[in-house]
Amino acid sequence: MPFIVGPTDNEQERKKQEFDDVTTKKEENANGLSSVKSVMSTMISRKNGISATSGLINFICGMIGPGCFSLAVSFKQAGNGDQSLDYGQMAEAAMLNSYKWAKRHAKLAKIIVNACLLAFQLGVITVFMVFAVEHVIEIWEFIGDSPPPFSKTVMILLYFVPQMLLNFIGHMKLITILCLCGNVIIFGAIILITKELMVHKWYPTWELNTVTGIEGISLAAGALIYSFEGQAMVLPLENSLKHPKDMTGATGVLSTAMNLVTVLYAFLGFFGYVTFGPKVQGSLTLNLPNSILTVSIKGLLVLKIFFGSAIQLFVIVQMLLPSLRALISEDRKVFHRFLPYALRLGLMLISLCLALVVPNLMQIIPLVGITSGLLISLILPSFLDCMVFLPVYKKQGEMFLYYQKLIINVFLFVLGWLFLGSGLYSSIDDIINNDV
Repeated sequence: MPFIVGPTDNEQERKKQEFDDVTTKKEENANGLSSVKSVMSTMISRKNGISATSGLINFICGMIGPGCFSLAVSFKQAGNGDQSLDYGQMAEAAMLNSYKWAKRHAKLAKIIVNACLLAFQLGVITVFMVFAVEHVIEIWEFIGDSPPPFSKTVMILLYFVPQMLLNFIGHMKLITILCLCGNVIIFGAIILITKELMVHKWYPTWELNTVTGIEGISLAAGALIYSFEGQAMVLPLENSLKHPKDMTGATGVLSTAMNLVTVLYAFLGFFGYVTFGPKVQGSLTLNLPNSILTVSIKGLLVLKIFFGSAIQLFVIVQMLLPSLRALISEDRKVFHRFLPYALRLGLMLISLCLALVVPNLMQIIPLVGITSGLLISLILPSFLDCMVFLPVYKKQGEMFLYYQKLIINVFLFVLGWLFLGSGLYSSIDDIINNDV
């Protein structure tokens, strides 16, 4: 869960001014294009920024969440064969400094990117809700030696009440401290599960699916994309680094964190699948044999999810609140006072409805990943990358780089839409037929 949250109102005003200044300078160019080399060579240093090491720790902790326990089911679905702007402002700036036709759609690009980010964050909160309830049911069955007297739907509604009350809290220092403790729980759970994977009897790999089909691979892609839960914190983290250049490069914060997390996820996914085989559930923690230790870990994970949802919601509220406040006249102080609470309630109700419609981890995780997750991680970045660099390469006469970037991004763009289409169809079909 990310420790770095959205900027305060004053910081947002400052960032907006910086964005306006940069945009103004770029628009003063003859053709509205900036030199990539001159921009990239600019050395930025922030007095109050965090170090690269702190950023790396933050990013790894933000990337590793409950989604890491769902990777084994991805192997089941696909087989185990060898196979300082925020995001909306970044999209707007990319379009403003691109082709003439693209400038007219800058605001639309900002809206689309923010909408996808909003949908992804709400999806994460929904997964948290289902994850917590499924583990509460397991704990209940262990302690009471019988199933709970309520249906899963009622359990979700009961869980929603205290979760909503917590989300009304606006003091992020307390929530951040609790989330920090929650990350310790996640790593403890990973250690426990690793121990179980090593001592458990494995299925022979030749008895498991090597490659399934396009539907299974598409669902697995959604779960894999979702499992990298920290993708929404890349730009906020870069904006907080003392030296933003430390974010990129072969040994930068982004590359190092992604490589470490990918190795960990590949380990959990592969060995989780060969350990539990076709019986693997939406989270490896649900496959653990019930004992005092494992049930205690599940209880701690529920607490981590409980507090983690608050910080996920805070990111969305910070993104939407300034725009909504601008629509209300300043003399309506009562509306301004209750607007944050109404916004939090409305967003949580959306997540609640989605959790009630799809109350299964094996279904909700791929659905979130294959839709909004795929859009903000593959489709939109490849398009915006073209908008930024293709005009510059063409103006500078670097046609090799022009066509190289065009081919790569077109491939990623088409691949993203193919996965989205097939994955969305498979996910909806899975939900309708309840084939889990």
